[in-house]
Amino acid sequence: MFKKTAIALSMMCLPLTASAQWLAGGGYVNFSDDVDGIDLSLSAVYGSLAYKVESADSAWSFMPEIRLGSGISDDKESGIKFEIERYFAVSARAQYDYSNGVFVFVTPSYANLDNKVSFQYFSESDDEWDFGIGAGLGFNVNENVTIEASYDRYDDVDAFGVGIKYAF
Repeated sequence: MFKKTAIALSMMCLPLTASAQWLAGGGYVNFSDDVDGIDLSLSAVYGSLAYKVESADSAWSFMPEIRLGSGISDDKESGIKFEIERYFAVSARAQYDYSNGVFVFVTPSYANLDNKVSFQYFSESDDEWDFGIGAGLGFNVNENVTIEASYDRYDDVDAFGVGIKYAF
């Protein structure tokens, strides 16, 4: 009885594994915010790991993803330096693939931005988690490589990004 159940469960899982794939990638994101009348613009680079689950009879797919990055540019205003120490996000993307290689997506996410503010000999770090929502557009360059552009909104922070992913 156990063998038959195990075989039946294995056969049911085969279509699920055949229609899913891992993706690894990286990108650049620019965060913009207005803090007490000061316009800030900070940038980060990130690496990502995602798992795309495609529907066999639909152009829709679902993709959970994690991103981990570090700041590459800071901003200064009146002698105060603002910078990103670390960027981390977990998201769940709903994606629609067109037949010409173009795709669009929406993605709710939960992100952490570890910021540092410095002035002369004083510095302070802030570790903040926020829910956000985003949307984007991408293109399948070939069977394995995709490029994409996205916009995300976390509380009062705008994030514009570009990235590349490789499916394996």
